[in-house]
Amino acid sequence: MKNVDLSPLQKAGHEFWQLVHPLFVEHAFLTILCGFLAVMMTLSFYRFLKSLSPGLVPFIMLLIFGILMLHWTLTRTEPAVLKPVIDQIAPFFPTAPTFPAGKADPAKPASKPKT
Repeated sequence: MKNVDLSPLQKAGHEFWQLVHPLFVEHAFLTILCGFLAVMMTLSFYRFLKSLSPGLVPFIMLLIFGILMLHWTLTRTEPAVLKPVIDQIAPFFPTAPTFPAGKADPAKPASKPKT
């Protein structure tokens, strides 16, 4: 049997790993997998809506964008590009509650004491 030189294949594999390795270090693999599944589910949902009625797609997209705008207005987590727009409409909507320093957020469970 002839010996096969795998060094070009190993070199290519090493270069690929050097590109991919920061993803595994900085981000959990599960996060990347969930992001991929979210994109696939979004495309699947879009195709499903389009198969029902083409007029339903813009309505649902407008509804989702409206909910997202309300969330950005409440929490002030909008992208920097939309900050001037959100600044204009923010006074008409309530703001997220703030908690005094030292008091815990009632929505978060209290930490258990170590025994």
